[in-house]
Amino acid sequence: MGYESIISLLSRKWTVEILNLLSKEGTLNYSDVEAELNTSSDVISDRLKTLTEMGLIERTEYTSRDVRYSLTENGSTMITKLSELEELLSGSN
Repeated sequence: MGYESIISLLSRKWTVEILNLLSKEGTLNYSDVEAELNTSSDVISDRLKTLTEMGLIERTEYTSRDVRYSLTENGSTMITKLSELEELLSGSN
């Protein structure tokens, strides 16, 4: 994944919020994500699909009605790196 695709992905509204949510809460189902973010289901579905395709989150289907999302190792690394970048840019070390 090149810089441009990373920036494009992270600049899409709700992308970082979903990553942060899964980082804090662990495994969540779609309804939990939807309730927490309070945005349209189309947007949430799109972001979850994109993040899954990029290998940042994992989609586990237990039954057709029980699907859960969690961070992958790459997703956890992304959150760590974003936090480090935020600290760097805010001037705190």
